[in-house]
Amino acid sequence: MMNNNLGFTCSDVLLIPHFNEAVVLAGSKGMHRTISRVNVMEVPDVVDWVRPGEFLITSGFPFQDHPEIITDLIPQLVDKGVAAFGIKTKRYIDKIPDRALELADKLDFPIFELPPSTSFSDVVREIMERVLVQEARNLSVLQSRVQKMSQKLLQSEGLDEFLRSLEEMVENPVMIVDDVNQVILSPEAKQLINVVGDHSFLYKLREDSKTGVSFINIHDRRIRVYIANINTKQHHHCLLLLFEYNKEYAVVDQLTIDRISILVGLEMMNINARKEVESKYIDQFLQDWLTGKIGNDTDLKMRADACGYPLDDNSSFVVSVARWLGKKPDSDSLQQLIKQNRSQFLLHGIHVTLLEGELTFLLSKSTETDPEMLLDSIHRQLEGQFQLCIGKNVMYVNQVYDSYLQAKKIHHISTICNLEAANMRFNQLGVFQLLFLLPECEELIEFRARFITPIIQYDQKHNTMLFETLKVYFKNNKSTKKASKELFTHYNTIGYRIERVCEILQLKLEDGDDMLLLQLAVKVYEMSPQNSRTFEHKLTPTVSH
Repeated sequence: MMNNNLGFTCSDVLLIPHFNEAVVLAGSKGMHRTISRVNVMEVPDVVDWVRPGEFLITSGFPFQDHPEIITDLIPQLVDKGVAAFGIKTKRYIDKIPDRALELADKLDFPIFELPPSTSFSDVVREIMERVLVQEARNLSVLQSRVQKMSQKLLQSEGLDEFLRSLEEMVENPVMIVDDVNQVILSPEAKQLINVVGDHSFLYKLREDSKTGVSFINIHDRRIRVYIANINTKQHHHCLLLLFEYNKEYAVVDQLTIDRISILVGLEMMNINARKEVESKYIDQFLQDWLTGKIGNDTDLKMRADACGYPLDDNSSFVVSVARWLGKKPDSDSLQQLIKQNRSQFLLHGIHVTLLEGELTFLLSKSTETDPEMLLDSIHRQLEGQFQLCIGKNVMYVNQVYDSYLQAKKIHHISTICNLEAANMRFNQLGVFQLLFLLPECEELIEFRARFITPIIQYDQKHNTMLFETLKVYFKNNKSTKKASKELFTHYNTIGYRIERVCEILQLKLEDGDDMLLLQLAVKVYEMSPQNSRTFEHKLTPTVSH
């Protein structure tokens, strides 16, 4: 009589007449493993073709010259989720190596010794007949389960409650992993993740998702994980995981996870659609607030409440704009960063959006909040080398625009002046904050034209690099050796070029005031509007000293 579990197991194999003379040589503790199909092995590289739940049988032909290969094969079959291994002896191999049997015992992997008279066609037919009977029972249970879980989703109880019910149904922990490795956990899965400590194991599960089964180690215990892919159309790397933690999962449990993954995919599509709409409203609200487009405080507070961002009357505000010190991520990558981190930032009172192509943060601070902790949380949360350009602290919601404007100015000046502090405020800019305040007037244009235009015109006429050399020279604190390394040329060449600049402008290299004027002219030129530069190139200055 077959077992009452919802699956045909290795123990049931011994009840089949063709297996009257079969002997379980090893792995007897794994006889509860469920068999879902039969596969015949007559080639050594069968590992690439096996599937979870298979009963693999062989005549022993692939091992006739090297029976020790069986020892190496066993852990690979276990990793693939193979249920059991049956080998004919006496024809191609006399016996199964003792090391292989010891390993199978250790892994609770059943190995059957099949008599020489065993007919593989009869074995396949007999086992599959019984598997199909069990599958009919499974389908009835499966239909009931899917109906119950569908009702859960229709009642809009959310995925957390959905996973709790699914965990109770399959009597094992379950987990949803989305495309960016954010997880939704059943109650018992939360305890497992706390034990594991981090989500690095998810990368291995993703690699193994094509085979549908993987393994993780928890407290020196090897846990099998059944993996079903979730298709949400927008994202194709979401997973539904079943951990074999409390008991061995049956075939019906695997089928349940497979069918339920479709329901989860539909629900995630609905959730993602709602989040996309909500995210657009949030971004538009933050962008309008930061740029001063919301008319009055009443409208601003109403929109903040509608977006789930209620404003605290006791808070002050600071705007920060990220300036990437290395390669700046493209717009899609920045949007993905926002998507991954927005909810986490919000816990700290940090709002984030993409404004004018830059990652922009609005920090909402209560009186007891340490602003440096908020800034540190941004650096910890995001990967990559970037600087936070921090605007002034403002006390009222209608002053946020002023903080944003200052953050933009700092971003602009830091970029030009190559300032690389992790956090940059306006009072850290030194003389450059004064240069930025200079109005774009005729005198300023003439100042730039007096010192810069002749150098640029000389470069254009003679195909030289005097202006570029001048910038690098000042950037490296007038060190010819450091400038030569950056420009990949000899330091004597740098010295010659700087002397040539002084000759053209009728300046003295040893005169500190002359060098200060020249350095200021370079920075003023770099901070000038692009249209002013174009105009200045056309000027013919009168050089005097």
